[in-house]
Order: sequence, then C-alpha cells, then structure tokens
Amino acid sequence: MQTTKIQTKTIIDISDLNLFFGEKQVLKNIGMNIAEKMVTALIGPSGCGKSTLLRTLNRMHDLSPDAHISGDISIDGQNIFHKNIIVNNLRKKVGMVFQKPNPFPKSIYDNIAYGLQINGFSKEKIPQIVEESLHKSYLFEEVKDKLHEPATRLSGGQQQRLCIARTIAVKPDIILMDEPCSALDPLSTLKIEELILDLKKDYTIVIVTHNMQQAVRVSDFTAFMYLGELVEFDETIKIFNNPEKQLTKNYINGHFG
Repeated sequence: MQTTKIQTKTIIDISDLNLFFGEKQVLKNIGMNIAEKMVTALIGPSGCGKSTLLRTLNRMHDLSPDAHISGDISIDGQNIFHKNIIVNNLRKKVGMVFQKPNPFPKSIYDNIAYGLQINGFSKEKIPQIVEESLHKSYLFEEVKDKLHEPATRLSGGQQQRLCIARTIAVKPDIILMDEPCSALDPLSTLKIEELILDLKKDYTIVIVTHNMQQAVRVSDFTAFMYLGELVEFDETIKIFNNPEKQLTKNYINGHFG
C-alpha cells in the first residue's frame, strides 16, 4: 500500500503536555498536532494515557481535585487553559462521547432538545435541529415514530448513536470519542464506524480505541502511546505498514498489550 501525503490544517496543537494525579505522572511531554476534519486515533495498551489525553482536550480533568497540568493545548489558536476561557463554551465546541452510552432518563426527543434548550437555541428551531441530528447520526428512520418514548428502551448501539446525535446537536467543531464501540456488538460497531467516516466531513474527530483494526478502518492519523508517552504519531497507513519505532511495530504485531 502506498503512503499518500495528506495536506491538512491543524485545529488542535498540543505542546509539552504533562499531567499528574497527585504525585503520579500520567502524561509525559506530549506534543502533537491534530488535523481539522480528519479522524485521529489514539492507540496503546490499557493504562497508557489515551483516555487521559482525550479528556484534557475539553478540560474534563478540572473535575479531579488532584489533577495538575503543565504545557499547552491550543484549539484554533486559543490556549484552552487561559484564565479567560469559559469552560462550558469550550465543551460546546469540543463534544464528548463516552465508552458506555449514557442517555438521559428522558425521551429520545428530550435527550437532544435538553442540551439545545440550556444552550439558548431558539425554541422554534429546536424540532428541526433534533431531526437533523438524528438523521446525521443514522438514527432517525429507526426512532421517528417513537421520539417521545424513553431513550433507555433503545438498544445499546442505538443509545450510542443517540448520544452522538445529542453531541452534534449543539454544533461542536470537535468530537471526542472514548472507545465508543467497546460495549457494542459487531453490527452496531459497523454502524458507528460508518457514522464516524460520514461525520468527518463536518467535524474533527479524536477517538480512543483498543481495536487496531478499527483504527485502520476509520482514522486518517494514529498516535501510539505507551506508559504516558507519545511513542509515534503519523498517518495511519504509515503507522500500521511502516512504523519507525520498534516499540510501535511490536505493539501492532501483538507482542504486548
């Protein structure tokens, strides 16, 4: 397979990033540029810092009292740790989809409408945005006749697509996905992967995955992490076919992890 150089614009610039929980250092001198409207996969063995890195991108570690961060993360040229940053606005710009689907204990419709209401969207526009979001998440045809039924009645795969619909409804620029398919069956996983490939036309996506085949299928760029360090970061095709580092090659070939 021939490697093709992709011309990209950087939307997230991570520089000299270190993160501690108490005395324990979890991220060590991370530096990487994440391309706009591309899918970037974070891979590596459990406990290597993938999800921790993902959660720094919308400052979720603010919720951990013992977390300490040094270094910089800029999104569209703005340092997200600057004192004037309004974190709620950052999290509208950088949405998050978690490993386990977490629909609100509300109707399918209200799961999406609630976020729009609290973010000040026009009441007249909310029904249209709800429908558009369900279409974009490949869910509308499956739920159009039961929008006012509890979201908890949906299957796991449908719940995850609902959570994606809820995320994109508030019009973020970036979607973070923390192992979004790990709790799903193969058919539901396929739908989510198809959805990711479609969404990257409009969104920048960063995904944590333990499934290396999934990284190959959906991502343009891949970062391999080990023990809190970024070992190698390049186009996915290069990482999986011609990695520079022996450690990367060993992991991809299944020698550990």
